[in-house]
Amino acid sequence: MTRDEFAEKIHWSVIIWVIGFINVTAMLPQLYQIIKTHNVQGLSISMFTIYLVVQVCMALEGYFKRIRMLQACLGLSACISASIIVLILCYR
Repeated sequence: MTRDEFAEKIHWSVIIWVIGFINVTAMLPQLYQIIKTHNVQGLSISMFTIYLVVQVCMALEGYFKRIRMLQACLGLSACISASIIVLILCYR
């Protein structure tokens, strides 16, 4: 069985989209807490900035290689990271 046949057999494209959206939703609880409490104490702006850079780069990789999952999921994740960074800056 080839790599492509195995990927098709386990429905890899569906799995990777699900994982991509899990990545998008992973930071939503943090964003919600910040909006709800306005408390950003203990949050590292450096960490979220690194996440943002990685997410933007991976979204661009998806754009250049025409991989929609990377474009969509990492682009949305970058938006959430950027929102968290803005809120950290506003509430400090």
